[in-house]
Amino acid sequence: MASAASGRTAFLALAGTLLARNPAAPVLPTPTGPFTVGTTAVFLVDSSRRDPIAHDRFGGRAVPVQLWYPASTGANGARAPYLLEPGLRPAFLSQGYYGIDSALIASWNDVDTHAFLGVGVARGRHALVMLVGGLGVARAHYTAFAVELASHGYIVAVADLPYEGFAVLPGGVTATAGDDSANSLDDAAVQRRQAAGWAADLSFVLNRLQHGSLTGVSADVADAIDWSRVGAFGHSSGGLIAVEACNHDPRIRACVNLDGGPLDPHGQPIADFVRAGLARPTLFLLEQPVYSDSDLARRHLTRAQFEARGRGFPEMLDSLARRGPGPLLVARITGTGHMSFSDAPFVMPATITRFGGRIIEARRGFEIIAVTVRTFFDGALANGDVRSVTALPTRYPELGFTEPDGRSDFTGGARSEP
Repeated sequence: MASAASGRTAFLALAGTLLARNPAAPVLPTPTGPFTVGTTAVFLVDSSRRDPIAHDRFGGRAVPVQLWYPASTGANGARAPYLLEPGLRPAFLSQGYYGIDSALIASWNDVDTHAFLGVGVARGRHALVMLVGGLGVARAHYTAFAVELASHGYIVAVADLPYEGFAVLPGGVTATAGDDSANSLDDAAVQRRQAAGWAADLSFVLNRLQHGSLTGVSADVADAIDWSRVGAFGHSSGGLIAVEACNHDPRIRACVNLDGGPLDPHGQPIADFVRAGLARPTLFLLEQPVYSDSDLARRHLTRAQFEARGRGFPEMLDSLARRGPGPLLVARITGTGHMSFSDAPFVMPATITRFGGRIIEARRGFEIIAVTVRTFFDGALANGDVRSVTALPTRYPELGFTEPDGRSDFTGGARSEP
């Protein structure tokens, strides 16, 4: 009997170990739009510009792009994998991506993207939005937002800009933000040059989609773009790049910055648009963490220090709003952290909760962000109406819009609590 009990104990211990090593696959939100979603990837190379790090191994600056799009009626096929390039998983492990363990990374192989690989594109012309991820973040970790927009009829081009995200190129070559030492320099002028270069990469992608010699499904998707309705958005540094591109490329009619801070720790602008002003309608959608005093202590901050860090931001927004035709809208979502504007709440939640605080429920946060972005683009790209988005807080009280100079709220949305 003792032997049987010992056997059961050993079995349960083994089962527990296996479960710990093989967590259930994360579940992304089901898209809410009427379209089935398709996706395909295209590897673009800008032969007119050099890659000083890879020494032009590909003949210029390599820019992988994944297209997400509304699929044709009845489309069916192979499910699109969450990690499209097979080399991503070993690259994550070898580079210690966000300190995530191998079991969680392995679980990403089983994530349902709610999309099909290489199916036909829906008839008609569709608005295009460019999407750029944050510095060092893999393209895959914006899948939920890309799929949601595509399900509502948008074509979404997610670009892996050179040494901005985390990409695996043909031949197993990695191109990550850590490969470029300039990304770690505390030099605002260098960062402005980088932002301008990445914005030029977005224009190159637009050129290839509009005039390039693409083939297969990628060509069909490009042919379905309505070039009178083009926008750009991005997360963190990607948000700054989106706004920079919007300022310089007249094809981009509106842009959204998801929690990208345009100033360095010394208050110097790290993107040219901060000085030049905004050329086109722009939305800044920002985090609103809710930290207790003990949460702040874990970040080695007092509440006074935490509040002091943000005092210059409203003045910068006010100054930005007064230069250029804009307009600029600013909103915050209570309970969000910096990585809330990605798939992280679903696929790597520890990146949201590591500093504590009251965090918005993942699906609620995703819904608010996705609906706000889509509503902004729906109006801005259709008829230039950017104010309709400010009515959303009646539906989502966590969302608060504020005039850039801080003089008035549109909504009286929820605020941080101690």
